[in-house]
Amino acid sequence: MRKFLSILLVTAFLLLLTACQSTPTQSVESAIPPGTPQSLKFGYGIKLSTQQANVEASLHVAARNGLSWVLLEFNWSAAQPTPDAWTLPPNFSHALETARSLGLFTLVSVQNPPDWALTPAGPDAEQTAQLALKLTLLDTPPTALELFPAANTRAGWGAAPNPAAYARLFETVRRQLETKELPVYLVAGGLHNNLSEPDTIRDVDFLSQLYTTGLRPDIISIQLETLTGDPLAAPAPNTLRHYEEVRAVMNAHEHDDGLLWITHFNLVPENEKETWLKEAHAIMQSQLYLGAVFWDGE
Repeated sequence: MRKFLSILLVTAFLLLLTACQSTPTQSVESAIPPGTPQSLKFGYGIKLSTQQANVEASLHVAARNGLSWVLLEFNWSAAQPTPDAWTLPPNFSHALETARSLGLFTLVSVQNPPDWALTPAGPDAEQTAQLALKLTLLDTPPTALELFPAANTRAGWGAAPNPAAYARLFETVRRQLETKELPVYLVAGGLHNNLSEPDTIRDVDFLSQLYTTGLRPDIISIQLETLTGDPLAAPAPNTLRHYEEVRAVMNAHEHDDGLLWITHFNLVPENEKETWLKEAHAIMQSQLYLGAVFWDGE
């Protein structure tokens, strides 16, 4: 119930903030997803867990209040604990179907690789590509896939962070999907700003090393945890405007046409949410390189 109330609060504010620019809902088949390279629109999304009992009600709230995206986490280890096992998480397919019927685009965030798909350098590239094919060939496929968010941490990557290995995996998945002509957006990194975990590589350093491999994803994602201060606070690893520091790395590598998504961040304490969200909305929407932002509904 607390998650649902949080979603209600966030989407209510977003509705107020975007009411002046809202447009009639389009079907996901005909519309260009906001926040993608082909769109000039800013994308708003909410992060949901298919484990929660009221996920369908939450999707209806999100659609009713003008959001365009929903992020669904996909626990690979739970869905495929052995190479021959395959069981989609509870409510996962239904959530994808419901989202599409409501005109919501879906970002599936692939996480927690199983032991059998891990190598010393991290998740196996070919096995990950096969998983991506499985997901994009579902009856209701996702609009986008985020591959191993927090890849700059051991927890997110499943091994010591390895930018070169991540780049090889990303390119392997991309080639497989292009060969099959499957229309799905690939989102890279989910780079985490928190340096508290052992072996973590700073998000800006990890991104810089990705560029040295030659990788240039259309969409790069970041995660902002334990934010402090108001949204206007100067850029730092623990402030909202840390995305400016990430963008500076993109610009330094002449990746001006790349988009940056924020696929997770914690909201400020309850009594500050209204003011904080209004200021954050105004700041982020003004940055043309910020394609989409996903508010944490948990």
